[in-house]
Amino acid sequence: MTSEPQPAFGAPTTGERELVARVGEWVMSVLRSEPGWDAMLVEFKPQGGRVHLRVIEDRGGVATPGAAGPIKQDSAVLETLTELQRSCYVPGRGSWFSASVTITAKGWPEPELSTTASYHFHDLPHVYAQEGPYTAQDVLAQLEAFPRTRERTPEWAVELAEQAGVELPFADSAEDASGGDIHPRLRAAAEAYTREPGERAMARALREALVGTVLLDVSGSDLVPGEDGQPVGPESHIRVQTVSQADGTRALAVYTSAEQAREMFSRSNRNEELAEPVLLRQRASATLEMVAKDRQYDEVVVDPASEHALRIPRQQIEWVARSPHNEALKQALLDSNMSGVLGALFNPGGHLLLGTREQGENAVPVMVQPSQEGAAPDTLLVFTSAAEVAALDPQLTVRSAPTRQILDFVLDSDAAAICINAIAPVTTLPTEQLREMLELVTQHEKDLAESQGEQPEGSTGDDAASGA
Repeated sequence: MTSEPQPAFGAPTTGERELVARVGEWVMSVLRSEPGWDAMLVEFKPQGGRVHLRVIEDRGGVATPGAAGPIKQDSAVLETLTELQRSCYVPGRGSWFSASVTITAKGWPEPELSTTASYHFHDLPHVYAQEGPYTAQDVLAQLEAFPRTRERTPEWAVELAEQAGVELPFADSAEDASGGDIHPRLRAAAEAYTREPGERAMARALREALVGTVLLDVSGSDLVPGEDGQPVGPESHIRVQTVSQADGTRALAVYTSAEQAREMFSRSNRNEELAEPVLLRQRASATLEMVAKDRQYDEVVVDPASEHALRIPRQQIEWVARSPHNEALKQALLDSNMSGVLGALFNPGGHLLLGTREQGENAVPVMVQPSQEGAAPDTLLVFTSAAEVAALDPQLTVRSAPTRQILDFVLDSDAAAICINAIAPVTTLPTEQLREMLELVTQHEKDLAESQGEQPEGSTGDDAASGA
């Protein structure tokens, strides 16, 4: 019933490992330092609507400070850092206030590089350069994005808020656990597929599996807490439950609630020392990515002990994994967070998708059908994933592009508005509002680029810290 895949949530998951690797690759792409160093420690801290970094170079046991300051707002690494912080989030317990990525080098002049990360869930972030100390507003922004219970919120954060008269939005204590109802939307989609299977029903389940979190059964694992407070540290040895199906396939079992996991545990438990399963949360999309890249799995099975058990074949998983998806935008829609929607929509590193139909030699994007009889469609549909397109109509052709290209296409068209996704949650934005906001964003980026001037001297290059 068990295997040896990548660690689940808490230790670096497959998705988390890839995100950390991408951050390390970005650091190396902008690094400006003489060869021969032993390690580069790069600290990242979201604060005041920016992400700040600080570089410390270790050479022969001597630590030398490098560049420090805010990362450019058009830097490709910002979306990766946002995904990394989201991947570390545990409901009720929050995510990290700051993170450190260490790149070690051995064997100069052609060194072998390795990248690791550590996270600071409880410590008050340090001042890196001229950004000033952490404030109550920074704490508020952190808890709004990654809710914590009062018990899981550091005392220094509570004191900052009290001193400034800021009321913090603490999460309910019931949310602080590895159990509970984790992904009711995915379970509902699985139930719908059971009632009426088909391509569209599978796509609607996949659209839910690209966002949110699920539970994995890691009973029998050797779990070692991390130094920075994460429940599963890098020294842990993870064994994730798999299910052998009657047709000979091997499936990774994921659960939408603790109740579903316990039901399966009671049926298959062979370890008399355990009365309850050991459950860990993981981003649902990271689970799909893990299966897509590990050929030992033939499929994912959602809630295998239930009447609505849903088998998602490898072919479908690989299809959604190959296609870009804008998880940040979809999550903002789910949270009814309009500022998050706009932030993700204008993020230069994001993607959007169109669904098109062939009309002769032309590929025509789908529009929202107006409710008024006889009226011409004037709202263009854009999507956050290929699964969202297929959930509307599996016969549509999926086309993806960076968000800015899609927005430019919309502004050059005759569309009066765009609708993001066809199935709730959705939002509609008028074209003129998009035009005005895009002009503001573009002008802000130009002003920022002009004001930044030369980068500070240190260990990073043009794409790293600014204004230090």
